[in-house]
Amino acid sequence: MKVTYIYHSGFAVELEEHIFLFDYFKGSIPEFDTNKKLIVCASHFHQDHYSREIWNLREKYHNIQYIMAKDIRRLVPKEEQLGDIIFMKKRDCFEGEGFRIQTLRSTDEGSAFLIECEGETIYHAGDLNWWHWEEESDKYNAVMKRAYQDEVAVLKDREISAAFVVLDPRQEEQFFWGLDWFMRHTETQHVFPMHMWDKYEVYDWLMEKEESAPYRDKVIRIDREGQIFEL
Repeated sequence: MKVTYIYHSGFAVELEEHIFLFDYFKGSIPEFDTNKKLIVCASHFHQDHYSREIWNLREKYHNIQYIMAKDIRRLVPKEEQLGDIIFMKKRDCFEGEGFRIQTLRSTDEGSAFLIECEGETIYHAGDLNWWHWEEESDKYNAVMKRAYQDEVAVLKDREISAAFVVLDPRQEEQFFWGLDWFMRHTETQHVFPMHMWDKYEVYDWLMEKEESAPYRDKVIRIDREGQIFEL
């Protein structure tokens, strides 16, 4: 498995016969093998997870499939809603050509993706995270906690090869809660922090936390755009 970090929450995952492009909105998209199936996934409509540029990929990659959260439909002109697009609602399933995608309910907009393909299981959180904000009410934060933990529980018995999980420095002292809970309650081999808003030092913050000791060796360090990882 080859993983390329593009920018923010944007990643490409390349397998023997399939390539997955997640939440692209900015940065350089790698040159892909045109003989492979390209599956372009967007978790929701927020501008840091979706760009109209993804539709231009049709010009170069003819073996292409778009997996879009349902909330993106309203942003796609009718003339561009071709047969290569699947709009998925929350807690939905789709069986594609050699792959299977299940969506989870986000704690923000749209969905998270759980993908089975070529013997690998890949998870991309989108904006599914434990969103705890000091300026919000106790009730709000309690709802976010419960909603996040309920969704992660769906993954309890799954062995995940690579996971892309939020590590957002804007949450201050609570920045690591979502990733920490995820790693303690799933069987994940490699986790890629994302949604870091260019503050790559957030990885170091996590490594300094005593709570990260049980899974530190599974966290992939990202410090620049275009990094490539061979798993």
